[in-house]
Amino acid sequence: MEIAENWSRIRGRVDHWAAPAKPGDPGELTITVERVDDVPSPDGTRHRNLLTQSAGRTIHVVVPASAASKVDAKRGATAEIEVRRGRSADRVFAHPDKISVTYTPD
Repeated sequence: MEIAENWSRIRGRVDHWAAPAKPGDPGELTITVERVDDVPSPDGTRHRNLLTQSAGRTIHVVVPASAASKVDAKRGATAEIEVRRGRSADRVFAHPDKISVTYTPD
């Protein structure tokens, strides 16, 4: 199976943050997706969005080691991340420079 170039912007609630076990390892965010948006390409078109049906689903986002040490995600926080899908729709990979996690207490 060939993997197509694709990017999606997901927004949702953090269910769990698994920080890297050791320096140089990736982390993993588990997110319940609330919204999925297209990501514009530099040429003005849009990247292929393979996650359009993911709203309402829980997905696992692999956060590369280069960004994982900067992520501080608590359960209930809101995450907005540009991701690409690999072989499975429930496991995706974050763009290291396009991760935003915010927490607003009730």
